Amino acid sequence: MDPTYCDPSLTDGLQAMLQNSRIALSIADGQQDDFPLVGVNEAFCTLTGYRPETVLNRNCRFLQPEGGAGPVRERMRQFLKDPKQEQEKFVIPNETADGRRFLNLVYMAKLFRDNQLCYILGSQFDATRGKTPALSLYEDALKEDIRRYNLLADDTGWVMLGSFDALANSHALIASSKLDRAEPEASS
Repeated sequence: MDPTYCDPSLTDGLQAMLQNSRIALSIADGQQDDFPLVGVNEAFCTLTGYRPETVLNRNCRFLQPEGGAGPVRERMRQFLKDPKQEQEKFVIPNETADGRRFLNLVYMAKLFRDNQLCYILGSQFDATRGKTPALSLYEDALKEDIRRYNLLADDTGWVMLGSFDALANSHALIASSKLDRAEPEASS
């Protein structure tokens, strides 16, 4: 993967997941207070119009329109603070780099290693696309990603069912597996 798309500390598995997914994905550092982005993929850059070097190390709130995103921001904050809540979905008003407004359907999932929050995986989709059935397109793209990761699911024993929520959260399962399989860092 192009090194400008993610922090080199991300595991090879997480980097490959970002690179291979057609879904707009972002990964935020779950151990820093403001949850800055440490990885995005090409689909995220296409959706938002932002280049990777302008989004990495920033919180995703730069996507919100002037004046903020309304009450959904508080729900997102609560999700991030609540250790019992591992995943949630939100519809949030956002703006692309050129100022076009869109409704962003965001699935957020917390990724843990050794019971410590490491990352927040965000999966985004423009829910305001014109005449196309946006949610259907999103589900189709997720199904394609699931097909590509079928071997991983078989290896770990996960069973992925066809419901929309199960498909939407599949990236979190895959990312968790890739995080768990990472080689532990050597101590100096």
